[in-house]
Amino acid sequence: MRLHKIFIVSLLAFSTAMLQSCLKNQEDVFEDTSSIRMQKTLDHAKEVLTGAEYGWAFDYIPDRNMSYGGFIYTVKFDHNDVTVGCELAPGSFEKSMYKLTDDNGPILSFDTYNTLMHYFATPGNNHYQAYDGDFEFMIMEATPELVTLRGNRTGNTMYMRPLTQDPDEYITSAAQMDENFFLTSATGTVGSTDIKCDIDLNARYMEFSWGESDASGEFYLPTATGIRFLSPVTINGSSISELSFDANTLTYTGTDSSGNALTMSGEIAEDYSFFDEFEGTYTFNYNSNRRKITLTFVPDKANNRYIIKGFNSNFDVIATYDKTTGYLEICSQQVATDGEKLIWLDAWALDPEIGSGSHTWDTTVGMFIVKDPENPGTYNFISNNNPSLNITSFILFYFTGTPGGTPYGQVNDSKWYVNGSPQIVYISNIVKQ
Repeated sequence: MRLHKIFIVSLLAFSTAMLQSCLKNQEDVFEDTSSIRMQKTLDHAKEVLTGAEYGWAFDYIPDRNMSYGGFIYTVKFDHNDVTVGCELAPGSFEKSMYKLTDDNGPILSFDTYNTLMHYFATPGNNHYQAYDGDFEFMIMEATPELVTLRGNRTGNTMYMRPLTQDPDEYITSAAQMDENFFLTSATGTVGSTDIKCDIDLNARYMEFSWGESDASGEFYLPTATGIRFLSPVTINGSSISELSFDANTLTYTGTDSSGNALTMSGEIAEDYSFFDEFEGTYTFNYNSNRRKITLTFVPDKANNRYIIKGFNSNFDVIATYDKTTGYLEICSQQVATDGEKLIWLDAWALDPEIGSGSHTWDTTVGMFIVKDPENPGTYNFISNNNPSLNITSFILFYFTGTPGGTPYGQVNDSKWYVNGSPQIVYISNIVKQ
């Protein structure tokens, strides 16, 4: 045993000596020290970043699972400051500071708060862990044609490409293009191969299928002329990076790496509504059309939702927009606080045949608001896609602590009532005034 220990100690000593020798030899290979080499790398990166006349189109990817697809940013660097634009706020630009530093590699850091650049990394009321976004990036490569970055938080690979037009024009074009994306499926050909494409507009994801069982998919972001995939997608053995989109013909076109032309198109569903269509004042019909109130739908486009006013002067109700279906969705939600009590609008599976049913504070359960194609200006309420409950109504309910902890009973203070009652039963539709 003693000999064994002596052997290990001797081996460690030998290894340390060899390591020191190797390190010395390694250092001798380079003319400069590591700190000087890093500074040269950072100086080169700054020269590249500040050298783009119009700045850069930044393909930004929040969330390590890529749940939201990619988003278009523009960044224009000068010596100390960066001017940031984003498709989420066309026409708005914000200047802040940035720095290039060494942190186990060359780092581009947007280190002073910028509303746009830090949007996906800033917690909010509905996203207390933010959207898993980055504002510090490892510089993987920097050339005048392409800057490759890796998010320090997400590990996502992102790219910056030099702009050839004013940042405002580029963002406006990309945002307008995204407004035109409402196909959820399309069919066509790539070369002589028939293809089908299913599109998740919320996640910005396209899934292609061909043959009997072949399929591949990829996330995308909007561009001024169509879409760009976050990584090239392979279809029938060849890759494709970008597609153009014609909103008039609802057609995607492109060319794959083998020179094959891709063309596919689709149709919009009859009950599809664009976001802006919901804005306005409505007559809200419920209790099997026996009761009515006036509601106003106020758009909050930045958050992809509508604020509904008119249920009660002390609270509003939130409806989120689902771009894939063109529906609005009202789910269970907290609408107010009364002392230590939380007031919730609960989705209620009230069965008209028995006059009772379960209610829930599950924030995924509620009702869709869907265009009635046969009656212009009318939108019907239907239970959302939760298969276990047929939601027909809503009810105001007290909770103490957090919902799901201690139900306290139906709201019994008339200041919170909707049209004289805590119950909004058997909802029919809304009709635009």
